[in-house]
Amino acid sequence: MKKRVCILLAVVILMTVSLPFVTLGADDIYPGLRVQGRFLYDKYGEKIILYGVNEMSIWGDIDGDVALPEIRKTGANAVRLVWSVSGPARKLDILLYNCRINNMIPIIELHDATGEWQKLSMLVDYWTRPDVLEVLKKHQEYLIINIGNEVGAQVSESEFKTGYEAAVKRMREAGIHVPLMIDGSDWGKNIDILQATGPYLINADPDKNLLFSVHMWWPYMWGYNEQKVIDEIKESVEMGLPLVVGEFGHQWEEHEMGKIPYKTIMEQCYKNEIGYLAWSWGPGNQPQTFLDMTTDGTFDTLRGWGLEVCVTDPYSIMNIAVRPASMLEEPTTEPPVINIPAGSIAQNKPVYASSTEPGLGNTPEKAVDGNIATRWSSDYSDNQYIYVDLLDEYEIERVYIEWEAAYARQYKIQVSNDAVTWTDVYTEYNGDGDIDDIYLEARGRYVRIYCMQRATQYGNSIFELGVYPKGGIAEPTPPGVEILVGDINRDGKINSMDLGMLNRHILKLVILDDNLKLAAADIDGNGNINSTDYSWLKKYILKVISEFPGGDTRIVTP
Repeated sequence: MKKRVCILLAVVILMTVSLPFVTLGADDIYPGLRVQGRFLYDKYGEKIILYGVNEMSIWGDIDGDVALPEIRKTGANAVRLVWSVSGPARKLDILLYNCRINNMIPIIELHDATGEWQKLSMLVDYWTRPDVLEVLKKHQEYLIINIGNEVGAQVSESEFKTGYEAAVKRMREAGIHVPLMIDGSDWGKNIDILQATGPYLINADPDKNLLFSVHMWWPYMWGYNEQKVIDEIKESVEMGLPLVVGEFGHQWEEHEMGKIPYKTIMEQCYKNEIGYLAWSWGPGNQPQTFLDMTTDGTFDTLRGWGLEVCVTDPYSIMNIAVRPASMLEEPTTEPPVINIPAGSIAQNKPVYASSTEPGLGNTPEKAVDGNIATRWSSDYSDNQYIYVDLLDEYEIERVYIEWEAAYARQYKIQVSNDAVTWTDVYTEYNGDGDIDDIYLEARGRYVRIYCMQRATQYGNSIFELGVYPKGGIAEPTPPGVEILVGDINRDGKINSMDLGMLNRHILKLVILDDNLKLAAADIDGNGNINSTDYSWLKKYILKVISEFPGGDTRIVTP
């Protein structure tokens, strides 16, 4: 017996030694995606090579409910989403959720420090802001955060190490444990600095969960060529760098030397299991409109190089992208709130404004259309206003304003009964944008937001304006339903089966608990169901009478 125990103990020890070293609880820091070696894996351990596009969400389709379903048609498994520190957390929540329900991994990036190294800490301030942090944690199972787009122009290796080490540690300490993506310096083009500092930064990251992104704006006129692409990707692979080509296009300028070897980029990425994200879905590139992959943001308008990258090239997104099983599952994330508070009497009412920003379609009626993804925007000057005609005079107790990033620092809420003489009912001298939900006492037919001072260089822009009457709106009466009197079982016929049901109800053998059945059983319509109703129904079935006292049909509220 002792010999058997010793043998068993030896086997257990041998098996323990032969297993990979595992620290209990180590997985707890990874809420979803993780980087191991040079590859990205999901929560089930499936390898993911990121193939997709860039979408300039913050400057256009901020919620992604229009563009993302179209991008999904390419087969992309990821989208790099342009964002800003002015982006409200509520909108970020909606954008990330829309990306997830379209089965694509959201890579969210901040564009505010492009080329400006001194602004790196400002980006981290946004990521760790309590309301933003709450959104990031909500979506952490499938999220990648690109700390900042192309932060810094000329940055030394020591500055790059110090700056990003501090940024990563601040974000980890705040509870952000998703993969963090770091762009190269020199407007993203510098792959050398990623190769030189990458291993150090990975080791400095408490989570060891970093990706590195080079933006291959590498035209021939700047000394780049196909061989440079091949050599740099080869070097990155050999050193085990978790690399992604985060941006690239087909050209930088519209001449021969302005072209970029984009087909080589695509081929080499595929052959070396490196992800790529093309710039950009469009429209919206200015002045380089030729970089727009689509003409109106729809799959059907993919054109030129965009069509190649997404569909027709052997190394196109459609041909090589694989969506991991975890992204094909139904999301467990709670859907975001996508509406303003219910009961606004301003919705779809006539609306007027002092001006409309030209060329964007941000007309006044979009501020009261019930869609928080559309907006009104004014000219770039003070003063500006927008007002809604409620079509009747109301006692008003609440005004809700959901601002875009271009908001009014100072504004008034005014009311009027003739749209000529206005009365101030609320004044804000230090507005901070996002959502203003204001309770007040006022009376009027017209409600105006009078913007006195802009908070930004742009105009004033409102996603949605809500106006709420005192006591709220009375619930509408449900539409009536026409019933056939005597048709108690509601089969369209009046016969002995209905008579039997009525008899059992009167004798309390069964109870009719449906409003429509009770109404059909109340033959004389006096509100009581008794033997008189039984008598009327029996006479009708025996054809003693041809119709009931109150008629054969009746309108009933369910």
